Amino acid sequence: MVGPVHFRNNQFADSGTDIVEEFGGLSPLGEELVVEANRLGMVLDASHASDGVFDDLIRLSGAPIILSHSGTSAIYDHPRNIDDDRLRTLAEHGGVIQINALGSYLKQFPANPERDAAFQELRTQFSNPADMSEEDYAEYLTARNAIDAQFPPAMASFEDFMEQLLHALRVMGPEHVGIGPDWDGGGGVIGLEDVSDYPAITSRLLAEGYTWEDMENIMGGNSLRVLQAAEDYAAELAAA
Repeated sequence: MVGPVHFRNNQFADSGTDIVEEFGGLSPLGEELVVEANRLGMVLDASHASDGVFDDLIRLSGAPIILSHSGTSAIYDHPRNIDDDRLRTLAEHGGVIQINALGSYLKQFPANPERDAAFQELRTQFSNPADMSEEDYAEYLTARNAIDAQFPPAMASFEDFMEQLLHALRVMGPEHVGIGPDWDGGGGVIGLEDVSDYPAITSRLLAEGYTWEDMENIMGGNSLRVLQAAEDYAAELAAA
């Protein structure tokens, strides 16, 4: 799987969270990336990408695409979330959205200026964590944990997550929705903090009328289908 862009625009594409669009979607190099990913059997991931990039990926990719950790803008209008028309387009092209569990993408939180100022100071004090020595990174984590303790982050709830998941299911159907909590990127809500909480999702969906076949699809089958479709399309290209 390959995502052409993250938090900021790059040489491939516009980010959904950058201030100004550079390309209106994919760059020419980004369009080459689509061709190469299709050739290699790699799934293209539109999470973090702008709406224009999503549209370009749908237009250019011969294989279904995925939103590996995103939400729905109908529930919370955030640049990292996607509107209902595009959800329907994603389903029509065989794709999947995996619903994120990062609280700030699920709902609006009240302002926390003290926490924001503390993290700004932390960013000033330390370089990019990826460039730190082991000792500096340990010091950075200690400082970051101290900020969390002094100014705890607001947390979304399991019901906030379920509102997003149920909306996507109503719009797209259970054949095109999955779970993508983004725990390694700051995700997690009260009641959905690690994989041991997955049975709560199952229980709630069964109570909503979804079947065990739906559970199999939502909990991984849909994403496996997209992975297989990418490999099948690459095989078709190679045969041609």
